[in-house]
Amino acid sequence: MHTKQRGSGWSIRLALWIYSHFGYMSFFILLYPITFIYYLKASNTRCALKLYYKKIGIKYMQWRYFEHLRKFAVVMTDRFITKCDTSAYKLIVDRDEIAKELRNGGVILFSHFGGWSITPSLLRIDNLRVNIVMQEVIKEDIKVIEERLREGQKTNIHILDLAHVSKLEASIKIAEALMEKEVVSMMGDRANNPKHTISVDFFGSLAEFNKTPFEIAQKAQVPLIAFFITYIKKQTYKLEYIKIKLSTNIENMVKEYAQTYEKVILAAPDQWFNLYDFWKDEEGH
Repeated sequence: MHTKQRGSGWSIRLALWIYSHFGYMSFFILLYPITFIYYLKASNTRCALKLYYKKIGIKYMQWRYFEHLRKFAVVMTDRFITKCDTSAYKLIVDRDEIAKELRNGGVILFSHFGGWSITPSLLRIDNLRVNIVMQEVIKEDIKVIEERLREGQKTNIHILDLAHVSKLEASIKIAEALMEKEVVSMMGDRANNPKHTISVDFFGSLAEFNKTPFEIAQKAQVPLIAFFITYIKKQTYKLEYIKIKLSTNIENMVKEYAQTYEKVILAAPDQWFNLYDFWKDEEGH
């Protein structure tokens, strides 16, 4: 699924400039009028979120739509600011417990929910190398900014961008990482290739999920852990996770993930950031 790219390089540079010169609060307040402009213009997102709120059984309201967009703006900009100044943020998490779960490697399952994009900057565990398998869909000027910020970070995070490697090379690198007891992370709620999806029930209708990370964990017999990072308040996030039971029935594994994802979403419905029609049925088309 390819979605319309949002944001621009100049807006990210502006946010970083405001943050460096006037502090986080100035930037945080500025996001209200910026969000309002997007609120007036983003008709496709509005339609997608109307369907989303109907699916999860919550009444769609204009103030809720605005707040949903504002949360998205905050989290997406935090993605860049955390690379400049991690000390200004708090991630509520039991690092020792996660390190114990992944001491022999494993697969981390991320979702387009909450602060997933800030995790590489804020979740640092000694001697735990994490290989993030992804295909960047952000605009080129934004990608350049992020790459420059990464250069200034001391991190054990390695990005494997599928846009620049072949399927075979990616498979080899993933296998090598797991053999070295490293961690591989992938998105569970969006696949890069329709052939890699599996449909399961999600809020009463079929939706497509990425079956690849489930297959990798099952074949390699390594832990499969789903991470959910919720935005709590300004510059504060909370990481919760579940360990998914490995099974030869991949569909059952995906169902377990989807059922947990439903509970996470209902606890913070305005942090769902798949801003397109996520379901397979005909409603909304």
